Amino acid sequence: MLSSTIIRTTLATIFSLSCALSIPRSQDAPYVQFPIEFLYGADSRVTTNITFGTSNDTHPITVVMDTGSANAWIWQQNATVHWGSPYLFDPGPCNMTVPTALTYNPLLSPTSHVQNTSSEYIYAGYSKIVQGNIYSNDTLTFSTNTSIPNTRLALESSAILRIQSNVTCIPPPPYDKGIIGLSPYINSKMTQGPSFRQNLFSSSAINTQTMITYFSAPPSTLTTLSGGLLLGAIDTSKFTGPLVRILNVAETGEIGYYTEKPNITFNGQTFVPDVNTTCLLDSGTHADYLPFAPQSSAYKQFLNASGGMLKDENGVVAYNGTCESISHDLNISYVFAGANEGKSVKIDVPLRNYARGASLDGVAGEGICLLNLEVGGCTFGAPFYSGAVVAVDDGSGVLALAQGGVSRGVGVDTASLRIFGKGETFDYV
Repeated sequence: MLSSTIIRTTLATIFSLSCALSIPRSQDAPYVQFPIEFLYGADSRVTTNITFGTSNDTHPITVVMDTGSANAWIWQQNATVHWGSPYLFDPGPCNMTVPTALTYNPLLSPTSHVQNTSSEYIYAGYSKIVQGNIYSNDTLTFSTNTSIPNTRLALESSAILRIQSNVTCIPPPPYDKGIIGLSPYINSKMTQGPSFRQNLFSSSAINTQTMITYFSAPPSTLTTLSGGLLLGAIDTSKFTGPLVRILNVAETGEIGYYTEKPNITFNGQTFVPDVNTTCLLDSGTHADYLPFAPQSSAYKQFLNASGGMLKDENGVVAYNGTCESISHDLNISYVFAGANEGKSVKIDVPLRNYARGASLDGVAGEGICLLNLEVGGCTFGAPFYSGAVVAVDDGSGVLALAQGGVSRGVGVDTASLRIFGKGETFDYV
């Protein structure tokens, strides 16, 4: 999700792509791979299940894998979430203790190393503020039994959610169980941290600052989508067509990876969105936000081009039918300009990938499927990631896209795996 920390990030100008060739796997060029998911649900993001520490009562926790923020944190035991006020820094009248099953206690883990270090992370225009006073280095274990030792996390003891609540404070609002920020690490003065990816690079668990995210082809029914995150290597079986370099146009104070807005094609018609903006690639956001101004003529033309398939529901794009009735062959296509003149890349995202189970109740809304697709600004969130392969190399300033959602497995295909040596980066066709 879009993160705005107290220490803001200045992103460097993109430089020329290295021409170094990738090399086959070898023992001195390690990589890290683990599964990710886009759960079936209206507010889902890209997540993974992680077991923190090595105590006897360890348990997996579902955390957000977030390219829109830079910091890694999890709840400590007895953490408190506050809400009920629309005012900045006002905890409000409501609170709850985070359940023990969603927390991590480093004192119970023989492999933990704790230090007293404060943290404060601010998300989504100060609508969520989390705070803590402890860092811990410990072993992280993923659902594939991949373990990463000595990984640093911030432990958060409290949060303020800036939302109005009813008098009874019931039900409690949804809140994150933990966030692993994946956006670029610049330096310790400009990125508060802890930085999950930089931790791996600094400890030589990976030799390069590369990351690939991918998803498998969607199943025939609407359900959770499965994929993988690969650090320090590339698996060419996870995409089809060329991997095309595009510019990261992030400006001073912007955290993450930003692109120029793409042209959008749906139902055979192409549109140039009317909002003058850049677009954040943010796996921690539940929806894609298209750069159409709400109620603008361009947005209305986009809806009209659907031939009645799409309609607006208060800024949310909806399918005029049940979610299951959306055709498997119906895509929204995004064409991004390449970094090199004359190059571009088209990403097809199945419209069904936007259908995550939300629908309108009552006679007027019967048979209407709300999509994780909205307008205003520009963010490409979890739905976009389900159809694209997003590749980054922070060491070389490289950002690239390819058509994803094509493979049948989430683990690496060793025959298609290429691991980078130091100073190497992606090859382009």
